[in-house]
Formats: sequence, C-alpha cells, structure tokens
Amino acid sequence: MAFQGVGTGFNITATSSAAAGVCMPLKTQYVRVVTGIATAHVAFGTNPTAAATDTVVTNQQPEIISIQQPHSAVFTEATIPSNGDGVTGFTTITLAQGYGHQFTLGSLVGLTVQTGTGSTQDQTYWNLSNLIVTNVQTLNRGNNYVNKLTLSGASIVARRAAAAGGINTALTTGNTLVARSAFKASAYTGGVEGTVYIQPVQISGG
Repeated sequence: MAFQGVGTGFNITATSSAAAGVCMPLKTQYVRVVTGIATAHVAFGTNPTAAATDTVVTNQQPEIISIQQPHSAVFTEATIPSNGDGVTGFTTITLAQGYGHQFTLGSLVGLTVQTGTGSTQDQTYWNLSNLIVTNVQTLNRGNNYVNKLTLSGASIVARRAAAAGGINTALTTGNTLVARSAFKASAYTGGVEGTVYIQPVQISGG
C-alpha cells in the first residue's frame, strides 16, 4: 500500500501505564503507527487511554490505521471567551447564515484564524487547540437559521491570561475562524518502555 505523509508526526513514550500524545489537527482519516518495541497497544479519540484490549502494533510490521473522517467549517463570529471556572474557559462561535457543519457534542477541535482582505487585525490569539464541543445550537435569526458551537478548553484560559497577545476582542468583521476536527493518541506496552511513532498519512495508491 502506497502512502504519503500529511503534516507532522509525533512520538509517544509508552510504558506499563498508558501514555498520551499531543492534540493534533485531523487532516486525514489514516495514521501510520511504528514501534521500536516488540508489542504496543494504541488507541485514538478525544481523550483515549490505551489498554491491552486495544489495537496491537509490533516492531515487525508498521500498521496503517483508520481513525475517523476529518471535517472542518468556517465560522464568521466568535464571542470574547469567558474564563469559566478559571481552569476551563468557554467561547461561542457562529457559522454564516445558511451554512452547516458536522461537529457533534464532545468533538475535539482546533481553531485557526484567517485574516480577511482589508482587515487591520490578524487576531492570531484566536489560534487555539484541544477544545471540546460542549453545546450545539441551531437558532432562528430573522428569516434564516444559524448554527452555533460552544467550545471549552484550558487553552482558552491560558490565552486570556497572556500578558501579550491575549484574547481581548471578539472576532473582527472580515476575519473568520476555521474549526477543524482533531485527535489524540495513547499507547501502552504492558511493561517495557519504548517509543511509538505516529504519522498521519494519505493513501496514494495500491
């Protein structure tokens, strides 16, 4: 099976306790998993904890695993985030009228700002990762319906608290936010410490 890498891969140091990797944007439904130890178990999802019952990978054969279909949507409004309880913050983002999305309650997402033509603010402080969808709404606005997501995550609190570059304004007119699905991985060996390497890939041939 032929494949090509998509974006950056990452390592997980697996031990007798399940170890987690970083939150990564989901740009393809496949990942290639390689391990340098005899046997490792891997799991994928919003907040996975690998166990002995999860997918097995050996050092004799790298595996390409299907995790989930990627999806994204462009949002045109975003409220100034709240610090919430001081650990997990909240913000609400809104799609343009007449547009839909595929995010569901509990989805893991990241945000990337796109600066509009003529905008005087790049608003890169809105680039956030490791957010959870905590509410999905469809609201009537005049003669049209709009879709809203409420997102929560510790990165909102951290960015709000930043002395420089912290979030201090709502999304400027003309700028947009791309919300993209994300994933995390976890690895477990049952004893021996070793490295599991995970690389998002795109299948490119037979």
